[in-house]
Amino acid sequence: MATASTEDIQRIVREVMAQLGTASIRAAAPAPADAPPAVGDGNVFVNSRMVTLESIAGRLHGAKQLTVPLGALVTPSVRDELRRKGVALVRGSAGAAERKGLARVLLAVSLSRHDPAAVVQMLTREGVDVQTDTSDCLIAATDKLAAAVASGQALGLLWTRHVAAGLCLANRHAAVRAVLAAGVSATAAAVSAVGANVLVFDPALGTAYERKQILRDFCLGGIRQCPEPLRERLEK
Repeated sequence: MATASTEDIQRIVREVMAQLGTASIRAAAPAPADAPPAVGDGNVFVNSRMVTLESIAGRLHGAKQLTVPLGALVTPSVRDELRRKGVALVRGSAGAAERKGLARVLLAVSLSRHDPAAVVQMLTREGVDVQTDTSDCLIAATDKLAAAVASGQALGLLWTRHVAAGLCLANRHAAVRAVLAAGVSATAAAVSAVGANVLVFDPALGTAYERKQILRDFCLGGIRQCPEPLRERLEK
Protein backbone atom coordinates (compact mmCIF):
# COMPACT_ATOMS: atom_id res chain seq x y z
CA MET A 1 0.00 0.00 0.00
CA ALA A 2 1.31 3.48 -0.93
CA THR A 3 2.72 5.56 1.92
CA ALA A 4 1.81 9.23 2.08
CA SER A 5 4.76 11.58 1.84
CA THR A 6 4.99 14.80 3.85
CA GLU A 7 4.10 16.75 0.72
CA ASP A 8 1.01 14.57 0.12
CA ILE A 9 -0.19 15.03 3.70
CA GLN A 10 0.34 18.77 3.53
CA ARG A 11 -1.67 18.92 0.32
CA ILE A 12 -4.57 17.06 1.94
CA VAL A 13 -4.44 19.39 4.96
CA ARG A 14 -4.60 22.41 2.64
CA GLU A 15 -7.66 20.99 0.90
CA VAL A 16 -9.38 20.31 4.23
CA MET A 17 -8.71 23.87 5.38
CA ALA A 18 -9.97 25.23 2.06
CA GLN A 19 -13.14 23.17 2.48
CA LEU A 20 -13.76 24.55 5.95
CA GLY A 21 -13.32 28.08 4.67
CA THR A 22 -15.60 27.71 1.66
CA ALA A 23 -18.22 25.22 2.83
CA SER A 24 -20.96 27.84 2.83
CA ILE A 25 -20.51 28.64 -0.84
CA ARG A 26 -20.02 25.10 -2.13
CA ALA A 27 -23.69 24.21 -2.19
CA ALA A 28 -24.64 21.40 -4.52
CA ALA A 29 -25.47 22.52 -8.02
CA PRO A 30 -26.18 20.69 -11.27
CA ALA A 31 -23.28 20.32 -13.71
CA PRO A 32 -23.28 22.90 -16.49
CA ALA A 33 -24.91 21.79 -19.71
CA ASP A 34 -21.71 22.14 -21.70
CA ALA A 35 -19.50 20.14 -19.31
CA PRO A 36 -17.47 17.40 -21.07
CA PRO A 37 -19.06 13.92 -20.82
CA ALA A 38 -17.46 10.98 -19.03
CA VAL A 39 -15.28 8.72 -21.13
CA GLY A 40 -16.75 5.61 -22.76
CA ASP A 41 -19.43 3.87 -20.67
CA GLY A 42 -19.30 6.33 -17.77
CA ASN A 43 -16.13 5.01 -16.14
CA VAL A 44 -13.33 7.50 -15.48
CA PHE A 45 -9.79 6.29 -14.76
CA VAL A 46 -7.20 8.26 -12.79
CA ASN A 47 -3.89 6.44 -12.49
CA SER A 48 -2.15 8.42 -9.79
CA ARG A 49 -1.18 7.81 -6.18
CA MET A 50 -2.68 11.20 -5.30
CA VAL A 51 -6.17 12.01 -6.61
CA THR A 52 -7.07 15.69 -6.29
CA LEU A 53 -9.79 17.94 -7.67
CA GLU A 54 -7.39 19.05 -10.39
CA SER A 55 -6.94 15.48 -11.64
CA ILE A 56 -10.71 15.01 -12.11
CA ALA A 57 -11.54 18.53 -13.31
CA GLY A 58 -13.97 18.46 -16.21
CA ARG A 59 -14.24 14.65 -16.22
CA LEU A 60 -17.16 13.67 -13.98
CA HIS A 61 -20.15 14.94 -15.96
CA GLY A 62 -22.15 11.82 -16.79
CA ALA A 63 -19.72 9.55 -14.93
CA LYS A 64 -20.90 6.49 -12.99
CA GLN A 65 -17.66 5.57 -11.27
CA LEU A 66 -14.12 6.80 -10.72
CA THR A 67 -11.44 4.10 -10.74
CA VAL A 68 -8.14 4.70 -8.93
CA PRO A 69 -5.16 2.44 -8.13
CA LEU A 70 -5.15 0.34 -4.99
CA GLY A 71 -3.61 2.45 -2.20
CA ALA A 72 -4.10 5.79 -3.95
CA LEU A 73 -4.73 8.78 -1.68
CA VAL A 74 -8.07 10.40 -2.48
CA THR A 75 -8.42 13.88 -0.98
CA PRO A 76 -11.48 14.85 1.08
CA SER A 77 -12.61 17.38 -1.52
CA VAL A 78 -12.62 14.67 -4.20
CA ARG A 79 -14.70 12.38 -1.96
CA ASP A 80 -17.18 15.20 -1.38
CA GLU A 81 -17.38 15.87 -5.12
CA LEU A 82 -18.01 12.18 -5.84
CA ARG A 83 -20.81 12.06 -3.25
CA ARG A 84 -22.34 15.24 -4.63
CA LYS A 85 -22.41 13.86 -8.16
CA GLY A 86 -23.37 10.32 -7.17
CA VAL A 87 -20.17 8.80 -8.59
CA ALA A 88 -18.84 5.56 -7.09
CA LEU A 89 -15.19 5.22 -6.07
CA VAL A 90 -13.55 1.95 -7.20
CA ARG A 91 -10.05 0.81 -6.23
CA GLY A 92 -7.44 -1.72 -7.27
CA SER A 93 -8.46 -5.01 -8.81
CA ALA A 94 -11.86 -3.74 -9.86
CA GLY A 95 -10.09 -1.10 -11.92
CA ALA A 96 -7.87 -3.73 -13.54
CA ALA A 97 -10.93 -5.73 -14.51
CA GLU A 98 -12.46 -2.69 -16.15
CA ARG A 99 -9.29 -2.13 -18.17
CA LYS A 100 -9.11 -5.59 -19.80
CA GLY A 101 -9.52 -4.75 -23.52
CA LEU A 102 -7.51 -1.55 -23.67
CA ALA A 103 -7.15 0.07 -27.06
CA ARG A 104 -3.95 -0.40 -29.03
CA VAL A 105 -1.80 2.72 -29.20
CA LEU A 106 0.37 3.83 -32.10
CA LEU A 107 3.11 6.16 -30.88
CA ALA A 108 4.36 8.11 -33.89
CA VAL A 109 7.66 9.84 -33.16
CA SER A 110 8.62 12.63 -35.54
CA LEU A 111 11.16 15.43 -35.30
CA SER A 112 11.86 15.07 -31.59
CA ARG A 113 15.13 14.69 -29.71
CA HIS A 114 13.40 13.03 -26.74
CA ASP A 115 13.47 9.24 -26.47
CA PRO A 116 9.99 7.79 -25.77
CA ALA A 117 11.37 4.52 -24.32
CA ALA A 118 10.44 5.37 -20.73
CA VAL A 119 6.89 6.29 -21.75
CA VAL A 120 6.49 3.07 -23.73
CA GLN A 121 7.72 1.10 -20.72
CA MET A 122 5.32 2.93 -18.40
CA LEU A 123 2.30 2.33 -20.64
CA THR A 124 3.25 -1.30 -21.21
CA ARG A 125 3.30 -1.85 -17.44
CA GLU A 126 -0.25 -0.48 -17.40
CA GLY A 127 -1.30 -3.17 -19.89
CA VAL A 128 -1.34 -0.97 -23.00
CA ASP A 129 -0.21 -2.48 -26.32
CA VAL A 130 2.07 0.27 -27.67
CA GLN A 131 3.53 0.18 -31.17
CA THR A 132 6.19 2.76 -32.01
CA ASP A 133 6.87 4.22 -35.44
CA THR A 134 9.61 6.77 -36.09
CA SER A 135 9.65 9.09 -39.09
CA ASP A 136 11.55 12.20 -40.12
CA CYS A 137 8.48 13.37 -42.04
CA LEU A 138 5.62 14.86 -40.03
CA ILE A 139 3.19 14.32 -42.92
CA ALA A 140 4.05 10.62 -43.11
CA ALA A 141 3.70 10.30 -39.32
CA THR A 142 0.20 11.80 -39.30
CA ASP A 143 -0.81 9.66 -42.28
CA LYS A 144 0.13 6.53 -40.32
CA LEU A 145 -1.76 7.73 -37.27
CA ALA A 146 -4.87 8.35 -39.37
CA ALA A 147 -4.68 4.85 -40.82
CA ALA A 148 -4.28 3.35 -37.33
CA VAL A 149 -7.28 5.10 -35.77
CA ALA A 150 -9.58 4.75 -38.79
CA SER A 151 -10.70 1.27 -37.66
CA GLY A 152 -11.99 2.67 -34.37
CA GLN A 153 -9.88 0.13 -32.45
CA ALA A 154 -6.75 2.17 -31.77
CA LEU A 155 -5.55 5.47 -30.34
CA GLY A 156 -2.74 7.62 -31.68
CA LEU A 157 0.02 9.60 -29.99
CA LEU A 158 2.03 12.09 -32.05
CA TRP A 159 5.34 12.71 -30.25
CA THR A 160 6.90 15.84 -31.72
CA ARG A 161 8.20 19.31 -30.94
CA HIS A 162 6.26 20.69 -33.93
CA VAL A 163 2.87 20.45 -32.25
CA ALA A 164 1.04 23.17 -34.20
CA ALA A 165 1.91 21.66 -37.57
CA GLY A 166 1.25 18.15 -36.27
CA LEU A 167 -2.17 19.10 -34.95
CA CYS A 168 -3.21 20.72 -38.24
CA LEU A 169 -1.91 17.83 -40.36
CA ALA A 170 -3.58 15.19 -38.19
CA ASN A 171 -6.96 16.92 -38.29
CA ARG A 172 -6.89 17.05 -42.11
CA HIS A 173 -7.86 13.37 -42.01
CA ALA A 174 -11.57 12.53 -41.78
CA ALA A 175 -11.02 9.76 -39.22
CA VAL A 176 -8.94 11.88 -36.86
CA ARG A 177 -10.04 14.01 -33.92
CA ALA A 178 -6.72 15.29 -32.59
CA VAL A 179 -6.18 17.56 -29.60
CA LEU A 180 -3.09 19.14 -28.11
CA ALA A 181 -1.68 18.05 -24.74
CA ALA A 182 -1.69 21.17 -22.55
CA GLY A 183 -1.87 20.37 -18.84
CA VAL A 184 -3.63 17.47 -17.08
CA SER A 185 -7.12 18.90 -16.58
CA ALA A 186 -7.12 20.97 -19.79
CA THR A 187 -6.12 17.93 -21.86
CA ALA A 188 -8.75 15.72 -20.23
CA ALA A 189 -11.44 18.32 -20.97
CA ALA A 190 -10.31 18.67 -24.59
CA VAL A 191 -10.21 14.89 -25.11
CA SER A 192 -13.73 14.51 -23.72
CA ALA A 193 -15.13 17.48 -25.64
CA VAL A 194 -14.46 15.94 -29.07
CA GLY A 195 -13.96 12.26 -28.25
CA ALA A 196 -10.32 12.60 -29.28
CA ASN A 197 -8.54 9.61 -30.79
CA VAL A 198 -5.16 11.31 -31.38
CA LEU A 199 -3.13 13.26 -28.84
CA VAL A 200 -0.41 15.62 -30.10
CA PHE A 201 2.28 15.69 -27.45
CA ASP A 202 5.46 17.73 -26.97
CA PRO A 203 7.68 15.72 -24.57
CA ALA A 204 9.61 18.86 -23.63
CA LEU A 205 6.65 20.61 -22.01
CA GLY A 206 5.38 20.34 -18.44
CA THR A 207 6.74 18.31 -15.54
CA ALA A 208 7.50 14.60 -15.64
CA TYR A 209 4.47 13.96 -13.42
CA GLU A 210 2.17 15.94 -15.72
CA ARG A 211 3.45 14.18 -18.82
CA LYS A 212 2.90 10.73 -17.34
CA GLN A 213 -0.56 11.63 -16.05
CA ILE A 214 -1.68 13.05 -19.40
CA LEU A 215 -0.50 9.99 -21.33
CA ARG A 216 -1.99 7.53 -18.83
CA ASP A 217 -5.37 9.24 -18.83
CA PHE A 218 -5.50 9.35 -22.62
CA CYS A 219 -4.34 5.78 -23.27
CA LEU A 220 -6.25 4.12 -20.42
CA GLY A 221 -9.46 6.01 -21.20
CA GLY A 222 -10.23 3.78 -24.17
CA ILE A 223 -11.89 4.62 -27.46
CA ARG A 224 -14.07 7.70 -27.16
CA GLN A 225 -17.06 8.35 -29.38
CA CYS A 226 -17.47 11.64 -31.16
CA PRO A 227 -20.26 13.64 -29.44
CA GLU A 228 -23.51 13.41 -31.40
CA PRO A 229 -23.85 17.16 -32.14
CA LEU A 230 -20.37 17.19 -33.73
CA ARG A 231 -20.48 13.97 -35.76
CA GLU A 232 -21.82 15.43 -38.98
CA ARG A 233 -18.90 17.83 -39.20
CA LEU A 234 -16.05 15.97 -37.47
CA GLU A 235 -16.56 12.52 -38.94
CA LYS A 236 -16.72 13.60 -42.59
